[in-house]
Amino acid sequence: MKRTQTLLTVIILVIAFTSCTGQDKMKKEPLQSYTTHSPTAHHKVALEVLEASKKWIAEFNQGNTEACIQGYDVNAVMSAMPFGVKKGIKEISEFWMPFITSGATNLIYTNVSVEVANETTAFLSANWSINVGQGIIYQEKWEKKSGTWVLTYDNFHVLEQFKTPKDNPTNPIGSHVALEEMIKASMLWTDGFNTGKSEICGDGYSENASMHPVPFPTVEGKKDIKSFWAKMIEDGATNLTYHNPTFKVITDHSAVLTSLWSMNIGEGKIYQEKWEKKEGKWVLTYDEFEVLQQY
Repeated sequence: MKRTQTLLTVIILVIAFTSCTGQDKMKKEPLQSYTTHSPTAHHKVALEVLEASKKWIAEFNQGNTEACIQGYDVNAVMSAMPFGVKKGIKEISEFWMPFITSGATNLIYTNVSVEVANETTAFLSANWSINVGQGIIYQEKWEKKSGTWVLTYDNFHVLEQFKTPKDNPTNPIGSHVALEEMIKASMLWTDGFNTGKSEICGDGYSENASMHPVPFPTVEGKKDIKSFWAKMIEDGATNLTYHNPTFKVITDHSAVLTSLWSMNIGEGKIYQEKWEKKEGKWVLTYDEFEVLQQY
């Protein structure tokens, strides 16, 4: 009887040890982060928000007050300094309708930046000007509700009011277009990496590009950068996913991207991808990222 009890005790201890070992093994093999969405889902969100913003600007410049007002959520809040805070669609309507009908037009956005929070929320900032003044947009909060992107919070400041209306020939959505082109180039690069096409990755850089992949050594020039990515792809790296990216226009021919990232072998942060338009093509001229965790 005593021998049987001893044997049972040993079996229980073995089972407990095996269970703990299995749990420890699971802990040592973390799952890839940010896979609740597809690799470029947040790129697509930025494109959708830019499209909604372009439409709002076009409606403003055409004097379509009703369409502009419909661009806001019914419970939206608008901080229009120095004119005060407007709460709800009624107060927002009472601000925009007389303003637009008074002759305000030629709305232009420059230095546009879009930060994606998730699949239904993004934040846009920019400088702006119209024929009667100019200022800054600190934040437009865009949310996707019932399949439509609407403004739920709008915070802008009129920094200067012109004594007489001024005409500005700048493309009202030039910054939007530049940012859209850069975002699409980034999506092409990401898809190339995830489908094992190292030539697409290499061609995504300028001839004299510089890459700083912390903690790895700096890589200079398109040829060596292409070899870096080809080796990583050959070793099995894939499923590169961008999370919570910010896309920001610097000029009509340059923009920067920052983001969290993950792939099947680790995760980290992109401190700066500098994209420039050269000979009609958007390419990376500077790329600095860090591996914060290797799986």
